Amino acid sequence: MKPEFKSRRKFLMSAGLGAAGLVTAQQSASALGATKGHRVDEELNARILEALKKPVLRKSLFKEPVIIESVELLKRDDQHFVVVRSSEGHTGICLTNRTMIRHVYPLFLRMITPFFIGKDARDLDTLIDGVFSNSLNYKWQGMAFWVCVAWMEFALLDLLGHTVSKPVGELLGDRIRDKCMIYYANGDRRSSAAEVIDQLKALIAKSGAKAVKFKLGGRMRFDEASNRRDRELIPLARAELGDETTLKVDSNSSFDVATAISMGKLLSEYNYDFFEEPVQFDHYEETKMVADALEIPIAGGEQESSMRRFRWLMENGAVQVAQPDLLHFGGMIRSIRVARMADALGLRVTPHMSGFGLGILHVLHFASIVENAGDFQEYKGDKDGIPYQVIDTGQPIQSVKGVINVPKAPGFGVEFNKDYLASAVKVSA
Repeated sequence: MKPEFKSRRKFLMSAGLGAAGLVTAQQSASALGATKGHRVDEELNARILEALKKPVLRKSLFKEPVIIESVELLKRDDQHFVVVRSSEGHTGICLTNRTMIRHVYPLFLRMITPFFIGKDARDLDTLIDGVFSNSLNYKWQGMAFWVCVAWMEFALLDLLGHTVSKPVGELLGDRIRDKCMIYYANGDRRSSAAEVIDQLKALIAKSGAKAVKFKLGGRMRFDEASNRRDRELIPLARAELGDETTLKVDSNSSFDVATAISMGKLLSEYNYDFFEEPVQFDHYEETKMVADALEIPIAGGEQESSMRRFRWLMENGAVQVAQPDLLHFGGMIRSIRVARMADALGLRVTPHMSGFGLGILHVLHFASIVENAGDFQEYKGDKDGIPYQVIDTGQPIQSVKGVINVPKAPGFGVEFNKDYLASAVKVSA
């Protein structure tokens, strides 16, 4: 484990900050100390609360209101697009995740869309919070709700970028990166250890990636066969890919505590970078037990939808690498708030990337302005199969020598084939 992770974990355990993760940004640090026997580092809590209250969208970029005039959900084949238009004549487009939208589109059209119509998109920070508390929407807390909010936010950020001719990242912060190094994620659990190594080598050759991630366990389960494969794969990957390759693993909540600790010690022996979701993702105390027992940093948050629970995970040392999924967690603004909390705690944030909906675009713009983003950003290849191009290059997104350029054109910096979009039909709830 890197020294800063050790010192941070030791500090959090001694400071007793668990209950602090359950407060809102409006509650004072002193109020957190009211629980009997609970000690609070008031300076740290003040920094976290300030990070949560600080606006994300740079509203000062806009001189006039940007009124959301219409929102449409369009469908072509198995792809869906959110298209938003302002009364000033600007348009924003978001390609959705095709594996999710077909299940939740009524929620998007009935609960999310009506709230945003007629609002000023410059108020996006408060709109993201407001749609959650609107009516009884808060009762729908969870991924199904927040992915719908994220699609709306992505489309509105694209619209706002076109309104002031700026890329999305620069609407949310100062650009500190023009390029992002990637780690290529391989999702194969069925193949043998030797076959996975061949796949990883092919991905590295294709993309030039200097880092990769592969799967352990059986996805929310394990058995003797999967354990044998994992224990063969962990040292084999290091031997075959070399010390110059950064290695990460993801178990997708496969293990119990004892097995996770055993696997984690093997990962530390072979100098792996992080261990993602070692135990059931919503077993927070068990995640902390594993983290406390291991040297390797624990990564998590892909399934998380609650700001307070994310705070608990970080403050209590259960994760050392925060992984908000920019779609699952509700978009860029909420994920940047997590990054700011992580920064206050001395942790890195490496967002999880959904495999569809051009998710790498969201990751690129996020990492372009987030100082504590990890060295490598997740990449899963271009799986959507739709006609589009990056405006800067006239080509699809490409990794060259393990690096992808952050688009500089307005909005998310891509354009979809006009004929393809023109043939899409409107979807009704």
